[in-house]
Amino acid sequence: MLERFYDISHLSTRQLQELYATYIKKGWKDFDYYELTPEGAPPPELSDAEVILNLNAGHPHNYCVFMIDCEDEKDGVMFGFGLVYHPDFAVYLHLPVSLLDEITEEYSLVPDPSVAP
Repeated sequence: MLERFYDISHLSTRQLQELYATYIKKGWKDFDYYELTPEGAPPPELSDAEVILNLNAGHPHNYCVFMIDCEDEKDGVMFGFGLVYHPDFAVYLHLPVSLLDEITEEYSLVPDPSVAP
């Protein structure tokens, strides 16, 4: 199992919006509640435009992780984004492994030293 987090704190809101708009075409998204899901209530499905409008660089739930052989997750790169107008859940952008080098170079991402491997 490999889980490597990348620091995205230097990215602006505009850069996060650009990243999402560019790479959603190469991956897929899903939503999940932070806490236990309210009984029988799935998280709402937001359009890509709604997600983009909800992204904010200062959100504490924003992160990027590269995963290989992690339980219940497909191998690849995943971005988690907290949403400004929907504080109870987040959107996750899942991308294939093959995009890791491209994304880390394009957005100057480096492994996050505050998250131990």
